[in-house]
Amino acid sequence: MQTRPSLPVPSDAAGFYASRRGEQVISLLMSRLLPLLPDPKGLRVLGLGYAAPVLSQWGALGMAHWVASAQLDTPMTRRRGIVPPSAKEWPSCLVAPDSLPFDDLSIDLVVLMHGLEIVDPHPLLRMIWKVLSDHGRLILVVPNRTGLAAKDDTLPFGHGSPFSTGQLDRVLQRALFRAESGSTALSAPLGLLSLGERAGFMGDRLFSMLGRRLGGVHLVTACKDLYSGMPVEAERAALNFTRRVTSLAGSAGGYPNLPEGPKSRPRNPKA
Repeated sequence: MQTRPSLPVPSDAAGFYASRRGEQVISLLMSRLLPLLPDPKGLRVLGLGYAAPVLSQWGALGMAHWVASAQLDTPMTRRRGIVPPSAKEWPSCLVAPDSLPFDDLSIDLVVLMHGLEIVDPHPLLRMIWKVLSDHGRLILVVPNRTGLAAKDDTLPFGHGSPFSTGQLDRVLQRALFRAESGSTALSAPLGLLSLGERAGFMGDRLFSMLGRRLGGVHLVTACKDLYSGMPVEAERAALNFTRRVTSLAGSAGGYPNLPEGPKSRPRNPKA
């Protein structure tokens, strides 16, 4: 009985997306991601983690004011890879997850792929919050814990710690982000791509109708939750000691309704 040869496990994201299968996966992903992407005209756009494949497939990105790609310093995302001749080459740099070399409020749109599941998400999201403008947006591509892509180690999405829908929402809330919209991609078994990209697109569309739980990756648009740290109403301090109100001579008439303080116990004159 002949066994089907197993697919090679990618050494890093750059090697995977340089392969034919990587090209098919990014085409399938972009078919679901493009409706979530905003109009980039005049925006300052940063691809973070390993988002170069998304930037190269985003045709309207040429209208952006400024575009850069930043690879996280991890074994999966460190290598930049070969830029296709047909793709526009953006400025690129290698960054640490807890230190982004960009000014505060200097980015309008961050596209994060192959980042949140590979490193500690909390320092990374806090750094993104700092560099993102107050009205900026964060686009996340994160493997789904209950999807098939997170269980396939021949994909870059099969490495690291995937997130369920609830886990991703809580991580964003803790970092003072608020999810605005969400979708899924890579829901169908990627073996359908062996039958052609058309079969892969049709399968992904059908499986996506079954809900986010079966999605291979989460596609989420988030914004800064600027008011999440502000109390709804003023908090009153609970004082465990009595407060004495002293009125100055000649000014007591200006405060006719002062409440009486607690009566003090009379002193013993013989003491």
